[in-house]
Amino acid sequence: MKKFGIMLLAVILVVLTLGPAGQSQAAVKTIVDPSVTYSYGVLTRDIRELAAKYPDIVEYKSIGRTLYGREIWAVGLGTGRATVFFNGSHHGREWLTTTLNMYMIEQYAAAYTEGRRFEGYDVRGILDKTKIWFVPMVNPDGVTLQQTGLKSFPASVHQALIRMNEGSRNFKRWKANAQGIDPNRQYDTNWANLVNNYYSPRWMGHKGTAPVTTLENKAMVTFTYEIDPEIAVSYHSAGRILFWNFRTPAVNYSRDKRLADIFTRFTGYRQVSPAFNSNGGGGYTDWFIQRLGRPAFTPEIGIKRGETHLPVSAFPEEWRRNKKIGLWIAEEGYALWAAKPQNRINPVSLFLDGKRVEGDPAAFNESGTTYVSYKPLLTSLGYKLAWDGTSKSVTANGPQGTFRFTLGKKEAELNGQTVTSNAAPRLHEGIGYIPVRLLTQAVGAPFSVDKDTGMVSIKSP
Repeated sequence: MKKFGIMLLAVILVVLTLGPAGQSQAAVKTIVDPSVTYSYGVLTRDIRELAAKYPDIVEYKSIGRTLYGREIWAVGLGTGRATVFFNGSHHGREWLTTTLNMYMIEQYAAAYTEGRRFEGYDVRGILDKTKIWFVPMVNPDGVTLQQTGLKSFPASVHQALIRMNEGSRNFKRWKANAQGIDPNRQYDTNWANLVNNYYSPRWMGHKGTAPVTTLENKAMVTFTYEIDPEIAVSYHSAGRILFWNFRTPAVNYSRDKRLADIFTRFTGYRQVSPAFNSNGGGGYTDWFIQRLGRPAFTPEIGIKRGETHLPVSAFPEEWRRNKKIGLWIAEEGYALWAAKPQNRINPVSLFLDGKRVEGDPAAFNESGTTYVSYKPLLTSLGYKLAWDGTSKSVTANGPQGTFRFTLGKKEAELNGQTVTSNAAPRLHEGIGYIPVRLLTQAVGAPFSVDKDTGMVSIKSP
């Protein structure tokens, strides 16, 4: 009997020991499964499930559609005013970078919701002051062609796709979009002088007939200006190397090199020499560094084994190397954002016909100029707006005719005539603002500014 009691106690202890472990395993089950081929369909499903599970911290939207109707999804993580930007799968065969983007989103969202630190980082503190935007799959047509071949595309284009693939029906090496244009050779930085270009549509290496002509690239440029990120990270594969410099101005060199050194310390990725990359161009981070003057990085994950995708078995090691990168970049991005003089503004109230215009802020004063958020005002006054992300210009058509202005330029166009403002329209925290005098001149509306409070009152013409 004594022996039986001892055995029973042992069984009870085993059950008690295994019970919590089983519960723990169930608790850590994730939406994003890094062990599967990460397709456009899986991506779309997972984004929706993450937004439903973490509604306070995750949002998503389409920033455009491909030629074959696939959405280019953007996912926002966080609630802060400062922004940073991550993206993956510019190239069709590099879809493991999409898995990395998505796994990063879920791991950070879970840590935020549970109120725990992640790899030593205060997730809530970071994501309450910074928003990390992701476009996990820039090129969903290319990814789909690489993964499934011709069956996912209309029969009418099969022969054209085969020609672009040099006569082969095996698309495992495919990098381009479904038009045979390489999206990471399409950005308008040294585009005209790109070397090793193929002059017709092809599975890789064709830069197109002009910069920013693909739907994928147009969406990315427009979205970048919309969110106004402080730092960008564009994941590619393969090689475990890090591109961090493209003709970076001397004034920014030490800033960017410091970040590159930390990136290397975290990931072990070898830095590519600035001299090696000086004759490149056309890539997303090349464009970002040159046009926005801000840090940008292209990490190449994994070790290449032939002209095809990385195996899913490569994911655990690349995740280990990169799992803290998103939170670290968000922290660094916030520091850059907070140091900017334009982020020390004086918000003021804005009224249209006696009704308060909502915004965060709707208007502000900076260095003697009062700026107003143009979108709610022009829409309320009956104007239809069109944004051109390539030129950073807005065209407004309405009761007083056509009004066109460009971010960063004091010269605007009103019914074909040039008008000049004392200050230029600009972005603040991803929202477009315009000097109140320029806007009211364009729409023919009287306005007043309270000398004590700075409150702006506009009346409809």
